[in-house]
Amino acid sequence: MKKIGLLIFALLFTLMFAACSNDGSNTSANSGNEASGNGRSQHASEHSSKPQHGLGTFVGMVDNHSIEIEMNGQPTVFQIDEKLASEVKNIKQGASVTYVYYEQVTQGSDPIKQLVLNKITVSAGDSGKTVKGEGSEDGLPPAKKLAVELEGVKEERNAKLVKGHGYGLYLFDGFSFDAATNQLQMDYDPKYHVEIVKLPSDYSVEEFSKEAKSELSKTGKVEERKGDEIDKTMRDASLFLIASSDTLTQEYILKEIDGQAYAFKVNMPHGEASEGFGPLAFASLNSIVNLSNLKDHS
Repeated sequence: MKKIGLLIFALLFTLMFAACSNDGSNTSANSGNEASGNGRSQHASEHSSKPQHGLGTFVGMVDNHSIEIEMNGQPTVFQIDEKLASEVKNIKQGASVTYVYYEQVTQGSDPIKQLVLNKITVSAGDSGKTVKGEGSEDGLPPAKKLAVELEGVKEERNAKLVKGHGYGLYLFDGFSFDAATNQLQMDYDPKYHVEIVKLPSDYSVEEFSKEAKSELSKTGKVEERKGDEIDKTMRDASLFLIASSDTLTQEYILKEIDGQAYAFKVNMPHGEASEGFGPLAFASLNSIVNLSNLKDHS
């Protein structure tokens, strides 16, 4: 009996030792996993948003790794790499620029959001394509603020004077004007554009409508819009025609501004810039001044 008791005691001791060993190994493994997890949280990788496009005014370099751009009327800091740092040194303060950027957020206990610049281009208006500030002899200010409504928010933005054939108008940053073709266009994508046609005094609305419908029918079904169907900045137009395809919307607008009739041929691809192009372009078109009127009163 004494031997049996000793055997039972030895067996129990062995089982207890094995259990303790297992607990220790599990604890060690769990500790290792937790350490690994903490390591990942402390050295979290950065994530970013999709690339976004912007239009603004170049303010200048903050330091070797960041610059400031006036974005939607507010000075905004963007991070840059060495390559972009060498490029922006040649950009003059006050130049209109288009740019591509993304939001970058570091994960961890104290996340930081930064705007990182991916690409920057001086707008065509600052490289000689846009005609600027030539109206001082006519008494027109070289720049002024224009009211515009974007996504339901009303604001005022700076716009600069350009000249066409017998008229002047004001453009926002990110837009250019080709006087040779009388075409207002978006620097980000010139496919967004408006051709401005100055009409003779004996123009016919009916004849214009007939020709416009024929041209627009190549894009899609032509609709004539009136009243609330039209953006309120263009509701005083004599004629507003629109046609759309899967990739493009075109509008033909007939409107009298400052005693002169104009036809506006709007070309607007379906893309990221579609939402802002119309309101900004229409605000510029409504700023048209008939230069012959100024001469008559001089």
